[in-house]
Amino acid sequence: MRFRSKKLTTVIVASTLFVASCGGGDSTTMETGSDTAAETDSATSTGTSDETVCEGEPTREQTLVVGPWQTYDAIPNPDNFNIYMGGGTTNHQREIGLKGLYEALFISNLNTGEEIPWLAESYAYNDDFTEITVKMRSGTEWSDGVALTAEDVKFTLEMLKNNAPDLQYSSIYAEWVDSVTVPDPLTAVIKLTKPGPRWFNRNLALGHENHQVIIPKHIWEGQDPKTFTNFDLAKGWPVGSGPYKLVESTSRQQIMDRNDNWWGKKSGWRNLPAPCRVTMIPTGAEEPRGQLYQTNQIDYGLALQRKTLEAVMAQNDKIVSWNANGPVWGAADGCGQNMKLDLSQKPWNDINIRLAVNYAIDRQELSEIGYAGAYPANDVPFSSYLSSTWLTPGIKAIIKKYDRITHSPAKVDEYMAKSGYAKNAKGLWEKGGQTVKISVTGGSWIPLHPILAQQLQKAGFDADSNPDPDGSNVQTLDFTSDKSKTPNMLFVHCGSLAEPLDTLKDFHSRGSFPTSSGSCADVMACSRYSNPEYDAIVDDLESRPGSVNDAKYMAGIEKLLDMYLRDMPEIMLTEELWAITANTTYWTGWPNAADPYVAPYPCWEAWVEVLWRIKPAGA
Repeated sequence: MRFRSKKLTTVIVASTLFVASCGGGDSTTMETGSDTAAETDSATSTGTSDETVCEGEPTREQTLVVGPWQTYDAIPNPDNFNIYMGGGTTNHQREIGLKGLYEALFISNLNTGEEIPWLAESYAYNDDFTEITVKMRSGTEWSDGVALTAEDVKFTLEMLKNNAPDLQYSSIYAEWVDSVTVPDPLTAVIKLTKPGPRWFNRNLALGHENHQVIIPKHIWEGQDPKTFTNFDLAKGWPVGSGPYKLVESTSRQQIMDRNDNWWGKKSGWRNLPAPCRVTMIPTGAEEPRGQLYQTNQIDYGLALQRKTLEAVMAQNDKIVSWNANGPVWGAADGCGQNMKLDLSQKPWNDINIRLAVNYAIDRQELSEIGYAGAYPANDVPFSSYLSSTWLTPGIKAIIKKYDRITHSPAKVDEYMAKSGYAKNAKGLWEKGGQTVKISVTGGSWIPLHPILAQQLQKAGFDADSNPDPDGSNVQTLDFTSDKSKTPNMLFVHCGSLAEPLDTLKDFHSRGSFPTSSGSCADVMACSRYSNPEYDAIVDDLESRPGSVNDAKYMAGIEKLLDMYLRDMPEIMLTEELWAITANTTYWTGWPNAADPYVAPYPCWEAWVEVLWRIKPAGA
């Protein structure tokens, strides 16, 4: 196969609005309902890029090898590309799909707050935030050559709405979407059921953990979306709109080859990305994954923990991370690790026990032992994206008032005594002959189970460590079910990207209880916390743009935070700052702190931009 380059000039279109910058931001001026919201071509930049010519079987130098954002040893359900199917199936959009198979209407650079038009050129709200007009980009096509139009947008949103709660994300559309109309092939008008000034951004433009992309009407129409697998390579399925087409999908690997007939190239919007092939391989647990990076068998994928990363870097000087130097190598991802609680089950239905367990936890020790100090201790569901703007004096005062972050054996004793417990001869809290049993469960990708169990044992709780096997999500599925036997687990609370409401809304009672399908719609919001006053405030705040200059909005946020810290519906532990791991042996140009053109997480839709930014090493 020949490998040569030719210089092409490309114009990249971008617009700057809606999402706050990585340090937060006043979203009043960004979340407007005017016709100027998300204006097309509001900012342009012109540069040169190497475009490879792909002929024959790609070499390793022409192949981008990535790993999933998972620890599994084999790719689950490789013959099911229904990205909206529920039931615990792996969502391939989150892994291989967003690396050039599917495309979003918009993507966002969370580091800067920039929204980047993709399949769509613009969107605009009406004055009361109940209607959104989306303008599609001209010339977009599906990989089979059929035009991609506003009819596909209408079909996708209505399919999700009409199949709630059985499809992933469908409850969002059932709650929010009243109707979708198509005045012309390049215009979709989404009418909401209530004011939603941040709704479009959070679901169809953010590219964080939503994974909601448009699907082709001409393929899906007439299919049962609850059972259709959307996989038949002989028919060209799955059909996406991206510059790559799936050519192989097995438990061992998934392969996509570049589609040189991609609509973006044909229309003159963008040149083709450099890799001729994108291959995804399962990378397993921490140690074998580190070996794959060290021996140049993988270019990008699930991050390594600090100590593993530094050991691999010592053996291979081509390995880099987000920050050029440690010990904090990682980038904010809008998530914090937490102890997720089911407040309908013992012992968590007792607020005094929740508070006692909180004060039994030494978060700094968790950070030092679990992450070598790379993950900072955290007691609120906010990430450092919010720190510069949203941590106002009022919010700081509330956090200080409750001081949930300080390890305090004395407060453990105080709150356990309030619930009538006393320590028995074994030093365990006991009442009526019963100890407080806590099994520290959840995904093994969080290395805190044994440390946390030891801390709880030391504080007098009858605790043990019981993480899931690598790659399993059994306890996560059980936790969200209406007959859950898992009252708590280690997990994450994600979403604090632009304003505090992004995570505080998750304790609205609408998300806390199982739907008709028998499980919570969103594991982030499955605490079974119920507070009518809290619900009313969330309902009000969701109808208005978020701004630190809006006194009513800030009063509502402060009240929500006060109730959150008072009632402790979850126990936050650390902020996630994943030590993103990249290999520059074959490809350079990865996003990093010095060049933050997108957030670096390969499980987010915006990562697709990386395909256009990386270049062959030495080019």
